[in-house]
Amino acid sequence: MTVDEMKDVREFRSGAPRPDRARLAAGRDRLTSAAGRGRGRRLRADWRLAAVGAAAALTAVAVLASGVGGRGHDGAERTVPTTTRTVQGSAKEVLERAASTVERTDPPPTPHAGQWIYVKKLSAGPGVWPDTAGRPEPEPEPEERWTRYADPRFENGKEGDDRSMRERLRFLDELPDDPAVVLKKVRAYYPGEGASEGEEAMRALSVLFASQPVPPQALAKLYRALAAVPGVKVTDRLVRDLAGRDALAVGHAEKGQTVRREILIDPHTYQYLGDRWLVVKDHKDMFPGADDTPDRLWKAGELMFQNAFLATGVVDHKGDRP
Repeated sequence: MTVDEMKDVREFRSGAPRPDRARLAAGRDRLTSAAGRGRGRRLRADWRLAAVGAAAALTAVAVLASGVGGRGHDGAERTVPTTTRTVQGSAKEVLERAASTVERTDPPPTPHAGQWIYVKKLSAGPGVWPDTAGRPEPEPEPEERWTRYADPRFENGKEGDDRSMRERLRFLDELPDDPAVVLKKVRAYYPGEGASEGEEAMRALSVLFASQPVPPQALAKLYRALAAVPGVKVTDRLVRDLAGRDALAVGHAEKGQTVRREILIDPHTYQYLGDRWLVVKDHKDMFPGADDTPDRLWKAGELMFQNAFLATGVVDHKGDRP
């Protein structure tokens, strides 16, 4: 976990009635240590997700957000009523419509070294500590975050498979047209061990979807690659994201699956809205990534994590807003 992320965890929902900072720090240390022991080389974004969720008893801090170029997008202004909530077509048909739509949009300005990526989002997840069990979670509040576009601490392999936004956008710009080849490259770029092909693909794609600002052509290629994930499916009805917006939910199904990671997409503009982890089968397990939390019963239909990106953009200085 990086210095900036440790600071984020310390400050994350600091006013909420949660365990004290000393307890949270101990939990962070145990989770960070566990990430390096006996589990193989896993995508670090997943460990950040679990660590922040367990420590703050809320949810993950995603790596970065994707938006409509440098202009960003405001979730409050983009809640559009629909005439029907039924989703027409298979996942492959829906994602091809999404790809064909976004690749016709204007490209965003290209960020340059010295600029910052701005993200405003909502996050939520279940409480996990015994002294919070049974309590309703407080309404999530918007978070704001600024991250350097070109950060030398995360380039040239200095932080393993952590990568700066500049490196990610260069990778996205070089993606080929063949969805199967894109999937292969994406899984190699963010490798994972011990997971199925579908889980590995969804884990890696989720990080790239959350990159900012994804050029339209690259976003279209990611949608077509998502359509090629084994077992890909789209919910037959629109769902509501954490911000109350209508969304297409696209994930994958496979034998023995207990939790499905889903990408949330605007059904009108086909821009990326966020993601969620949906429990699809009753099971008893610890909080993801936390070895010292008690087992809890996860019920089918329960949302384990949710992230909704409200506004994103490229700014010149930390503290600026688009």
